[in-house]
Formats: sequence, structure tokens, C-alpha cells
Amino acid sequence: MAADSFHEPAQAMSDTFLAALSGKWREMREAPAVTPAGIGFRPSREAAELRRLAREGAAVGMPADAIARIWRSMCGDMAVSRGLKAVYVAGGDVTLSVEAARGYFGFAPNIVPLVGVRDALERAVVHPGTLACVPWPEHAGAGQWWPMLNENKFHGLVIVGGWPSLPGSPEETPRIAIVGRLSVESSGDDDTLAMAHDDHWSADKRLQELGLKAEVVGRARSLALIRISEFVPVDDRRIDLARKAGLDGLRIVGVRPRP
Repeated sequence: MAADSFHEPAQAMSDTFLAALSGKWREMREAPAVTPAGIGFRPSREAAELRRLAREGAAVGMPADAIARIWRSMCGDMAVSRGLKAVYVAGGDVTLSVEAARGYFGFAPNIVPLVGVRDALERAVVHPGTLACVPWPEHAGAGQWWPMLNENKFHGLVIVGGWPSLPGSPEETPRIAIVGRLSVESSGDDDTLAMAHDDHWSADKRLQELGLKAEVVGRARSLALIRISEFVPVDDRRIDLARKAGLDGLRIVGVRPRP
């Protein structure tokens, strides 16, 4: 049987889609944007492009999961070419955590398993061109590392994404968080993570009074981890108003692009 007998009628459309995918990858790779971590890494933009590619791929019958695996692998390769030297993985089951890191970054980056989350975060702070991959902070047990972000030496770190995330549903919690010295950006459809001292257990109410749909998703003594159902910039006026209303130390610590 000739090889061309396997060609589907939608081949021309698929070829156009793949050409567009590779073109978008080249465009992002060559964009002159470098983050505070010294990496040309724009996870929110990658997420926005993945949503678009999934929609276009669906039109020619391509499974969203397959598109995501291809795109994430290409983005991992791109991150390496733009300065990513290592991804430090820690927390929970090491084997599963490394698998999750590969799910997000593919096989191009140097994935380095470590024992402790603190060690991974410290390396992401100290060493240029590195990121940390740790359990998603909303998980009980292994995810309860998030109060470390309140320490002065970790104030430059933020959560910029999770895996798995796209495709999926907003109700699904990612397994791992990508953390680094990066800027918090919007992908066009996001949840924002914030942290504050909440002695009176009123953080969600105070934020809702300012028009922010918020939910406390974690607590550690006086600290509260808060999920806000929209993208909130770090300089949003409502954050300052909430501080003045009694949410001491309120600040944005991450973003999660929604599926």
C-alpha cells in the first residue's frame, strides 16, 4: 500500500495548521523579551497561543491534548534557546514531580530533582536562568510551601503557571506550579493568587466589597492564600485599597492561565 494512501482529506488544512504553529513558535523565540530571571520566558503568552492553537486544531480534527504536548515541548525548547539553564523540581513524590515538569517543559530543559522545596526556591532566586517546579499551593500537604513566599528573600518569586492546565477545566487544580523571578502577565483568561495577613478571616469579604471575586484557598497561622477569579495586576488600585481596609501585606504572588 502506497504511503500517500494514508493521506486524509483534511491534510491540506492540517499542513496549514502545522505551518502556522511553527511560524508562531519562531515569532515567540525571536521576540526580544527577557524576564528578571534572565530567560526569554513568557508563560502567559504561551498559554494564550495554546488556547488559539487548540481552537484552530479542533477545526481540522486534531486532539487538544496532542496539540498541547507538541506546543509545550516546543516552548520548552524555545526557553532553553532563550536562556533557561535548569528547572529545579522538589516536593511530593519526586518521580511524579519530574514527570509533571516534563509535561510542562518537554525534554529540552535540564530538569534537576531536589529534596526540599526551599532548596528549589533558593536556587531559583540565586541562579540566573533557572526556575522552580513545585506542588501547586492549593494542595494539602506537599502544597503547603506557599508561606515561604512571604519571606523577604523570596519576594521576587511568583507563580506563573501550572500543569496540567490546558486543555482542561477551570475546576481542575494543577499538580505543579512554575515559580521564578518573573513578571506576572495576563494570558487573557486567568485566576490570580494573592497572599495577606488575615487575622480576622475576612479576606474574601473585603476583596469582594472591592469588586473582586475572591476565595481563601489556604491558611497558615495568620497568612491566607487567596484565589481571585480574574487577572489582577500587581499595581491594581484595589489591592492598595484592600491593604488600607485591613488586609496587611496583601500582594499578588501568582497567576494561573485558565483552560
